[in-house]
Amino acid sequence: MRRLIWLLLIVNLALFAYFNMDYVLPNTQVVKLPELNPEKISLLTQQQLDLLPKKAGVMTEPITMIASTPSCYEWGVFSPTRIAAAQTGAAKLMLKPTTKEQTDQDAQIRKLFWIYIPPVKSAQNAQAKAAQLQALGVQDLFVMQEPKWRNAISFGVFEDEKLAIKLMDELKAKGVSDVVKTLRDQGKGHFNLLFKHLEEPQVAEIKKLKLDFPEADLKQVTCN
Repeated sequence: MRRLIWLLLIVNLALFAYFNMDYVLPNTQVVKLPELNPEKISLLTQQQLDLLPKKAGVMTEPITMIASTPSCYEWGVFSPTRIAAAQTGAAKLMLKPTTKEQTDQDAQIRKLFWIYIPPVKSAQNAQAKAAQLQALGVQDLFVMQEPKWRNAISFGVFEDEKLAIKLMDELKAKGVSDVVKTLRDQGKGHFNLLFKHLEEPQVAEIKKLKLDFPEADLKQVTCN
């Protein structure tokens, strides 16, 4: 009987402690989670997502890297008096082309059509003529310096004769009456420069250098 009384007492004390936990353990903190309201939840549209602030350093779009393919080019034809200047120009660009002397067979296969004004009496006359042409709207011209053609004014050299004729007609339409079309002499003793595995920036630099050598043509060739 006494045991039963003690057992009931212990049970009552346990129940009292359970239902009065806040008083028994006053330092215990109960974290109350916020209630969710499903009716207030909505999905954002793509436009709303785009308007959200972006974190610095986060890449939003993939970047595609396209590697350029190295190419080979041939630049020429240069006379014996002009090849050294072309080689010097290439060296300033930190390029080391191969110098190839043209054979008689090469000269027969490849024809170049030259548009130019024949040499005038002096360098002063050539510069004055060039200024007159520029006043007419002709910008692509070059006063020749090599001995055979010194003080001639060159407008360009073409492999395609149709392009040469087109340029000559355009010059005549601007009032240039003394322009001439002829085959550019490139027999034995002339040279080409061969460039291997050039990147696009290097090709762009050679094209700038080409402005000083209007008698020469730059073209892409097969890499051997």
